[in-house]
Amino acid sequence: MIYTIPYLLLLLFFFGLALYYEQAKDTETRNNISYGCLAVMLVFFGFRGFIFDDWQIYYSLFQDCSFENVWFNVYTYKNAHWTCEPGFTLLMATCKSLIDSYYFFNFVCTVIVTALLFNFFRQQKFDNLPFALILYLCFGGIIMSTNLMRNTIAIMVFINAIKYIDERKPIPFFLLCIVAISFHLSALMYLPTYFFLHRRINKWVFVGIFLIGNFIFLTHTSIFLKVMSVFIGTDSGRLSDMLEDYTSGTMDQATGISIGYLERLFSSFLIFCYYNRLVEVRKNNAIFINSFILYFVLTFYFSEFKEASLRMSYLFIFAYWILWRDLVYCYSIENNRRLFAGFLFLYCMLKMVGHTDIVTSEYDNVLFGAKSYEERLYIHNRFGEQE
Repeated sequence: MIYTIPYLLLLLFFFGLALYYEQAKDTETRNNISYGCLAVMLVFFGFRGFIFDDWQIYYSLFQDCSFENVWFNVYTYKNAHWTCEPGFTLLMATCKSLIDSYYFFNFVCTVIVTALLFNFFRQQKFDNLPFALILYLCFGGIIMSTNLMRNTIAIMVFINAIKYIDERKPIPFFLLCIVAISFHLSALMYLPTYFFLHRRINKWVFVGIFLIGNFIFLTHTSIFLKVMSVFIGTDSGRLSDMLEDYTSGTMDQATGISIGYLERLFSSFLIFCYYNRLVEVRKNNAIFINSFILYFVLTFYFSEFKEASLRMSYLFIFAYWILWRDLVYCYSIENNRRLFAGFLFLYCMLKMVGHTDIVTSEYDNVLFGAKSYEERLYIHNRFGEQE
């Protein structure tokens, strides 16, 4: 439990700001609160030490990176432990050429992610930024801001392209998708969304998808490998390598009744019940409802392998950040809104404990003294595998 304290304090801080934000009526005060949120996010995540898991890969990649080699061989960079997409590789090489420090590179990535996240909330007119950050952190964000560096930048680029789906502007949408793909190949899944993500579907179709997904999930029906084999065939390149990495687990890792499973059932139930109201609350909510359906499909239909299901579903987890906020406003009585928001915050606290109550999540910050790479590697290898 001790490992989760800094993360819970972060949530409590944003919760306090969210309450203050609601009470503040003037624009200047609300802007100052938003700037405070920005500063806290940059300090907390931008100067973080080696926490969670993926830093092992990215630290090694950064140490082996050479701007000269990347410039002449962007797509088949062979000095790294595994090939990176060109956009991320060029970003890493550029940062290293400026300041040869992994911490600097980590900070730059955090600045990019945070700026894109804040711009997304601004585009979607999220009226309480601290509350938005609570939803972000508890529904995927704590992992995205610490582990999934490449994936997260790709996701953040895409969610800033969503407005072009709504405005029916294909050129800027596909250009941003190409940028996202240059950071992580999984963003290829975003390309076809332009043609259907904005369309409102019958909510009973959602029920059918929900029932089939639960059947596949609970009966351990295999579908992922069959679908992926159709797309990549006998390809032995990057996609094939990703498939092998993501399907290295077993079905038991991703299936079973859990809090996460009950959360998805409850979320699906609420979205079904308030489907029409959600569309009234936000005119483009069909995009986020359809994104939630895609998140549900990727989680349940491809659940036979934990890593594949997790990485793929994260592409659309942003639907939670918008829909859960809008569900609060589906209640017409103010007191009911407050009760629901209070329940949501308590659940977010519970989720944060579940995400961070592990030894590898032990938080440290380079501004106040952080453990060295060697120390964290020893801790990870000694205790991380026991979790």
